[in-house]
Amino acid sequence: MDIDLRYHKNKGIYVLNGLRVMLLPRGSLALIQDYVSTILGLATKSIFEEAMATTMYSFIQDLIKSKKLKLHGEKSSEELFDLISDLGLGHINSMSKDIGSYSFTIDRCFNSVLSTIKSVNSCFQAGGILVALYRLMLEKDVKVTEAKCKSTGNSDIDWFDVNVIGANGNYSYVSSPIYMMDDQNFEKIEILTAEFGILINSIPVEVIPVIFFPYLFSRLRKIIGMGVYGIQYGIGTALSKLYSPYPISNVSTKYHVDGFSTLSPLVGVGLVQTIKNDFGGLKEVDVYDSFNSLHIDTEVEKRCFLLSGIFTGLSYNLVGTNLKIKETDCAAVNNSMCKFSLD
Repeated sequence: MDIDLRYHKNKGIYVLNGLRVMLLPRGSLALIQDYVSTILGLATKSIFEEAMATTMYSFIQDLIKSKKLKLHGEKSSEELFDLISDLGLGHINSMSKDIGSYSFTIDRCFNSVLSTIKSVNSCFQAGGILVALYRLMLEKDVKVTEAKCKSTGNSDIDWFDVNVIGANGNYSYVSSPIYMMDDQNFEKIEILTAEFGILINSIPVEVIPVIFFPYLFSRLRKIIGMGVYGIQYGIGTALSKLYSPYPISNVSTKYHVDGFSTLSPLVGVGLVQTIKNDFGGLKEVDVYDSFNSLHIDTEVEKRCFLLSGIFTGLSYNLVGTNLKIKETDCAAVNNSMCKFSLD
């Protein structure tokens, strides 16, 4: 599949072959998992594997339904592996195949980008991607076991074993927001391939379906209740630190935006607009089409705590002073937009 990534300047979103996605700095998905694991421990594995399996299974199903992706029999695995690589998530290599049993390596795996060596294998989300791919190809459930993990320091690459369990046609599915690519406000985005993955706007990134965060946090909420919103906020502030090595100002200049509005082309969070008070100081930040407010469950409540954390964490970089930002209105409770104010 030819990757067609575009940015909509009036909506502040990225769309890949018609489906909305987000751009995160490389290492983000590993950081998020690591952050949650300090709170939930061993339960983190099943949550993140299932969240990524459902998200990627649903995303690729939508690409197939929209006829943007066509799988061709024996070449299906190559096409799907190429898609994962094109998203900056790693290059999957088939090492061996037996009846109902497969072995793979993932080079440049997004899930083993950690700042410290871990004593246990940790590529839970990468395992979820393999589950999703083999659900699509075999229409069967599989069990993924990570045999070697780069994060342990005992291997220079991540190894996985995939074993077929059996048929199961009742997989969770979450639809992605779909957009018509002929909208003239969409600008085609160049994706550069680098040794470690992909570059967009000169920043190493991971491209993920926009439904990933809402689905993950919905799953976490069922386990820990409203404490998930504190986790979201903490993750947001932690993610912002990953931008420190990169020239965010170049993105502002390229897209003719400044301050918090830079987050629109930087990440695709939605259209960010700021309102100032009579003295020229920041009064309010409004976000239209916030990724964080997408409904995955039936809970009706403010939910853009991850976005609040990102605003807070990047405030010094974007507006020159440290601020604490909190959400006051949310599209998830039928407000026209998500509003954020200074706490």
